[in-house]
Amino acid sequence: MGKITRIEQQKKKKNRVNIYIDGDFYSGLYKDTVIKFHLYENKEITPSEIDQIKEFEDFAAAKEKAINYISYRERSKKEIEDYLKNKEIEEVIIQKVLSDLEKADLVNNQKFASTWVKDRNKNNPKGNFALKMELKEKGINDSEIEKILQSVDEKKNALKVFEKAVRKYGKKKNAKEKISQYLQRRGFHIQTILEVLREEF
Repeated sequence: MGKITRIEQQKKKKNRVNIYIDGDFYSGLYKDTVIKFHLYENKEITPSEIDQIKEFEDFAAAKEKAINYISYRERSKKEIEDYLKNKEIEEVIIQKVLSDLEKADLVNNQKFASTWVKDRNKNNPKGNFALKMELKEKGINDSEIEKILQSVDEKKNALKVFEKAVRKYGKKKNAKEKISQYLQRRGFHIQTILEVLREEF
């Protein structure tokens, strides 16, 4: 049994405080932790409560890292999971963080996949095969991918890439093979490539 003898605001981090137990510095804690466990000066605290506080602190720290990670752009569930693993966070805590973010709709694979494809179509068009491979790497399952790709006009994207290829290789007959290979590297299906070449050459 110990007693909280002091709680002070940290100077650099406004969402954290320093806790002292029996006159000695114990740890820096999130204010959410202080509220959750009803911590205050002169409160008696048991070793069991200290263990619970540490567990919640690990969770809060991991969640803060995840929220910061998704603040730059939308992320898939797998991206966040891999990011936290690279931070050497325990698996059980990672799963709790992911569950919490999903409940708050801060992680949504369907929404992520839709945004990813729209951005690709607008800024860097690719074929459906390439999009599928990218989304699989992001941890999106096959059924979600197929649903998203149903709304993609692959031929329209192929025409955009074709125009870029023409600027690079020209439009003479000897450039046709190079343009075809360029479209293949961008992940377009061969049927789409043949259709575009037949109409544009």
